[in-house]
Amino acid sequence: MTHFSIRFVFAACLLFQCFCEGAARQIRFVSYTQNLWHECTKVPDGVNNLIEQVWYINPDIATFCELFPGNEDSVIERLTGVFEKRGRKYYYAKMDGRAIVSRHLIIETKRINQWCFKAVLDVYGTRIVVYPSHSEYRFYSCYLPRGYGDGSENWGKLPEPITDVMEIERIALLSGRTESARMVVEDAKTEIAEGSLVLYQGDFNEPSHLDWTRATADSFDHRGCSVKWPLSKYMIETARWKDAYREAHPNPVKYPGITWPTACPQLDESSIAWAKEADERDRIDFIYYHPDHRIKVKDAFLAGYPMSLRRAQAVCDESSDKFVISKNAGWFSDHRGVVAVFKINVK
Repeated sequence: MTHFSIRFVFAACLLFQCFCEGAARQIRFVSYTQNLWHECTKVPDGVNNLIEQVWYINPDIATFCELFPGNEDSVIERLTGVFEKRGRKYYYAKMDGRAIVSRHLIIETKRINQWCFKAVLDVYGTRIVVYPSHSEYRFYSCYLPRGYGDGSENWGKLPEPITDVMEIERIALLSGRTESARMVVEDAKTEIAEGSLVLYQGDFNEPSHLDWTRATADSFDHRGCSVKWPLSKYMIETARWKDAYREAHPNPVKYPGITWPTACPQLDESSIAWAKEADERDRIDFIYYHPDHRIKVKDAFLAGYPMSLRRAQAVCDESSDKFVISKNAGWFSDHRGVVAVFKINVK
């Protein structure tokens, strides 16, 4: 072999090595968010049901809300302990009744506000930032067209439904939910500038303007209202984030994605429903993410039974939504979980 040939082969090998070391690899990244309904205490054997259902979903990350703040032996410790005994190692962090469980190391946490905190994950060398959230539940103005109070003063029946869209949107803004989202977006800007992937997920206690459209105005007791819900409008139209469920399923008629209230066969339906004479079903649990060429939604589905509550009665969901639930355990919450499957390029 000539001197030139040796140099050529050496250079080619070096180039190939650099390419392999620098090339991104694609992983399947499953994100799950779930309201635990008073830390699974409302349903008999709720904690064990939670453990089996999350085990079945097998997420890379899961965020939870409605934990009891300060509880040192919460369902999170129990869940991660059982998983480790079964051979799956998960890390966790908790703050203000919210939590994240992750297959990947949690290298940093920070309180954003009373509704949300930040967890930074190291996912094969890629920094992924997750904001677990549970927003203010009062000023729930999606009840107004359904003929019920918004919870700011009472939850009782109104003399008549309120269908003034501007008033509905105004009251939603009083909740502070949009301002909380703005604080997350502002914090995330620094992360994004440094190359992080970011997700914001949880129970937002407010529907989406992608759901309350003209096409759904006569569904779910919307009473003709097409509402620009301020939190989702801010996240999608102003901040330019994406709603994972709607990215996978853009049609809100075929895929309403109802997350609350869900039927729980172990309980009487009237103990779950709040607006008992209304169709109060809504999608109020979300996984938002900031768009990046390294992250793409491949699928999204609902965790729980394909039955929800309408006028305090369990009904089958006549939709194209996909549901996943383990047959080895019951359910544990009045919410369904939301699961998004991403393809992510990591280092």
